[in-house]
Parts: sequence; structure tokens; C-alpha cells
Amino acid sequence: MKKKNILILSIIVAVLTLIAGCTSTTPTTGIIDVNSTPDGARVILDGVDTGQVTPIILTGVEAGTHTIQLDKFHYEIWEDTVIVIANDTIYRNPPLTYASTQYITLQPGAAGIDTGIESVFPTNNYALLSYTGIGNSASTIVRTYIEFDLSSIPADVRITDADLKLYQYNTIGPDNFIVGLHKVTSNWDESTITWNLQPTSSTDAEVTSNITVGTITWKSWDIDTLVQSWLDGDITNYGMVLKDTDESSVNTIAYFWTSDYTTDATKRPILEIDYYIP
Repeated sequence: MKKKNILILSIIVAVLTLIAGCTSTTPTTGIIDVNSTPDGARVILDGVDTGQVTPIILTGVEAGTHTIQLDKFHYEIWEDTVIVIANDTIYRNPPLTYASTQYITLQPGAAGIDTGIESVFPTNNYALLSYTGIGNSASTIVRTYIEFDLSSIPADVRITDADLKLYQYNTIGPDNFIVGLHKVTSNWDESTITWNLQPTSSTDAEVTSNITVGTITWKSWDIDTLVQSWLDGDITNYGMVLKDTDESSVNTIAYFWTSDYTTDATKRPILEIDYYIP
């Protein structure tokens, strides 16, 4: 009887061992240990942002061929193809190459697209005027539309700074005020736009700039994010509209030269862009 029990126990052990062998799995994933010099680079695996920055150990990576990209501000994107072996670790620690800043200034002449409109003359078009206004008085509201051709900027750049600059040469009225810059969201034509034929635009200003009565100066609006979005194709470049943030009570109009100004070409509207190529 004792021998029979031992035999039964042996059979049970053998069966359990067989079951365990059948249910165990061969490893199918490996590890990528990735760093960079300097560190803090975003880690992109097979085109998907991991949400991690270097140094990082990526676990559970399926065995096989993978693409790693490291993306750090003001550095060229580093890319490599690695073969992950199951139950093994791949190491990468590349030096990143600094991407120098490049500069471009857009200041078109008569071909530039910029003009004003005003409420008191709702059907008038002012495309050929050498000046434009922003603000309001007791009798009218004045806005300025402007658009720049960005086709001369290389593809896939990263914007580090972008500034719209208008030369303020006069003000009429007693009140300092604030000009908001809004992105335009539908098509318009410089030669046909009027107060009654305005394109759509964003409700909220992208950025603002203070206007001081009596000053003659360049006014600037920082539009880095807007220009980057245009270049990335996230939004269509329909330009910008500039208007008083309070068109109901302020009583001042500021005047600026347009791209049709011929007396001093250096005072035409400018879009200055600093960028690097990753």
C-alpha cells in the first residue's frame, strides 16, 4: 500500500511538472537602455512619443527591429535602428548635435498683403494706402489685416522666436490702449476686403501690445506659436487681424505704415523669424 501511494505521488509530480513546462512561455521582449549627451531628450520609439526623456530604460519592447529617435530643443534629431533580442538589453548613448539658430526677415514691398478697414465707411477698400490704423474714435472703429508669405522658410523648422513689427508713426486721441492680435480663420483678399466683407477670426487674442499716445516707435507682437502652427500645417495661414481690445470705450487710433509705404522702405511691416533645423 505504501509503495502504491509513492507511485501515485510520483505520477502526480510528473504530471504537474509536465503542465508547468507546457504553460511556461519563452521570453519575447527585451530592454532598450537609452541615454544621450546632453540628456533630457524626448524618446520616440517607432514614431510614437514614449512620454519619457533620457536617461530612460524602456522595458517590454517586443523582440525585432525598432527605430529610436531622440528629440531635444535646439538639437538635431538623432535616429537609429536597433534590433531588440528577447531577454536582452540594448544600450544607446549618442552625443547630440547642436542646431544653430538661423534668421529670416520678411519685409515685402508693394506685393505685401496688409490693409485697414473702418466701420464708418463699411464698403471702402484701402488696399493701396501707404498707412493703416488700429483703434477707435467716437465715430469709427479701425482694424488692420496682414498676412505674410512663408514659402521661403525651409520645411520642418522649429521656431525659436517670431515677431510681427509695425512702425507706429502717429496717434490721434487721448487714451493709451491695447492692441490684440488675432489669427484669421478664413480666406480674404487685400483688394476686396471691407468692413462688411471681413473674414472670420479667433475670438481670443494670440498676444497683445500696449499703445502709448504720442510715441513714434516700432510696436511688436510675439507670435512664435502661431507661426509654428502655420508652418506645421496645424492651421491654415490666413494671416492676422489687429484691433483694439476695447472697441467700445477707448478713444484713440494709432497709425502705422503699410508695405505700400515708399518714402522709407525700412519702416514697412516686418516679420522676423528665428529658427533651427532639427
